[in-house]
Amino acid sequence: MEKRRGVRVQVSGTVLYRKHIYPRLTIASFLDLSMEGTRIESLYPLNVHEKIELSIAMGEKAMKCRGRVRYVLREEEDGKVRAGVEFEPLSESDRVYLRQYLSYVEEAQVAEI
Repeated sequence: MEKRRGVRVQVSGTVLYRKHIYPRLTIASFLDLSMEGTRIESLYPLNVHEKIELSIAMGEKAMKCRGRVRYVLREEEDGKVRAGVEFEPLSESDRVYLRQYLSYVEEAQVAEI
């Protein structure tokens, strides 16, 4: 059963994240975005329910926010971890920018078809 409230937009880019228990910045990739969260791919392990701080590169801006890991999948072939992260409540300005960014990406994808 699908629990997601928002539409996922297939878009990728760079994300920096920091675990609360290990405060070193880690570089990873995001594989999709929605108003509620993102899916990231990392070389380093993440744990379900773990809280992380994120800096997501979107266009000309990096959105900084916090989130909680909701699921983790480890790929046997490449050893990478794919994790779903649910955003904690975003500031109003981040919500507006994220909504505009997702709309821009969706329109660009439709134009390519």
